[in-house]
Amino acid sequence: MTRAAFAATLVFAMGACVPFCGIGAKFSLSNAHVDAEYKCPFPSNEAPYQVHGSIDADNSTTGAVTIKSMSEQDELVATAGEWNGPKTAKAGGPITNFSPKSMASGATSTIKFSIGFTCTNSGPTVTTYGDFTFKFTVVTSAGTYKIDAGNRHRLSFLTT
Repeated sequence: MTRAAFAATLVFAMGACVPFCGIGAKFSLSNAHVDAEYKCPFPSNEAPYQVHGSIDADNSTTGAVTIKSMSEQDELVATAGEWNGPKTAKAGGPITNFSPKSMASGATSTIKFSIGFTCTNSGPTVTTYGDFTFKFTVVTSAGTYKIDAGNRHRLSFLTT
């Protein structure tokens, strides 16, 4: 067998092995998003609401991947109108209500979750809102992954 034929056979064998041998296999996250807007009702005082989010996950590894935990960091990055809160608010914490908790080998899925927020609306007279960014950390059996939401969440206030 010539060197060229041997090399071609080796490349073909390695290519056929990729899905079964785990070469190049990985777990990955993409396309993180949160609710675009929530309109805080008037009147309200520390009214709870949920910011819903999702992250696409792809498990091309040769085994199941368990999602052990998730957390978020949010930051107020813009305000308009009669915003009464701090202009540089930062918060975050664990996300406990996420699903799915695990993914089989070769599976793709969308991780869905929600984050508790509160709002107080004393009745602004002009259009008022705050825009928040979100960063997520997902701890899995395949490693720890960080991803930023591809959009902002706007907390807007109904005027009187």
